[in-house]
Parts: sequence; structure tokens; C-alpha cells
Amino acid sequence: MIRILFFISLIFIVGFSTKAQIKDSIIRYPVVIQFQSVCCGVPSQQPLISFIKTFKRNNKVKKITAYRIGPLGKEGEYNVGFKLTELNRTQKKSFLKKIKLLVPKLNDKGIAVVNEMVTINLKEYPANVTIERINY
Repeated sequence: MIRILFFISLIFIVGFSTKAQIKDSIIRYPVVIQFQSVCCGVPSQQPLISFIKTFKRNNKVKKITAYRIGPLGKEGEYNVGFKLTELNRTQKKSFLKKIKLLVPKLNDKGIAVVNEMVTINLKEYPANVTIERINY
């Protein structure tokens, strides 16, 4: 009897953890910057880091969290997703407007592209793709 209850509870727990994994595999980002390679690697993200530090200081924000998603290709391609939960509505609009002006300047080695309202399904990516949390 105890064994039967144990196996039923084990199946119940495994069923819930599988549903949680499926739910967590779909992530929505208001802003995603794609760092793509043309031939010789991806653009430097140093101007992006400088922009974020300046934006934080000017708007009195303690931190901005980003998520690095990659590797996505042979030459180091990756995406940087921002959830922007730390910002209010006005700050989000300002961040988005300024980031759209900055990203075309990142095209030194490769191409950087800004996308809005991106839904990422991790099951569509290769198994070696990881998501790394970055606090600026």
C-alpha cells in the first residue's frame, strides 16, 4: 500500500514539474537586441553597456537586468533580451527610443538589430543554447 502511494505521488510530482518546464520554455521580452555576424564576429557590446550605465544614472534606476541567449551560431551570435520590469512606463518608452538610436551604431564587425515584443520558445533552439542573467 505504501509503495502504491509512493508511486502515485511520484507520478503526480513528475507531471507537475513537466508542466512547469513547458511553461518556462516560453519567455517574452519587450526588447531584444540580436548580435549577428556577417563574416568576422559580432559587434562589440561595450557601447550598449555604456548606454545602460548612463541611462541608470540619469533615471536613478538601481539596476537593469538583461538575459544573454546564446550561442546561436558558429561565429558567436547571441541575443540580449530585456524584460524592463525595473522601469516605469515613461522610462521604458525612453529606453526603447534611445536603444533604437544606439543599435545602428553597433555595426562595426557584424550587425545588431532591435526587435520589440519578442516571444522566445527555448524548445526551438539547439540544446547548447543557454540563458545567462546579467545585472547592469
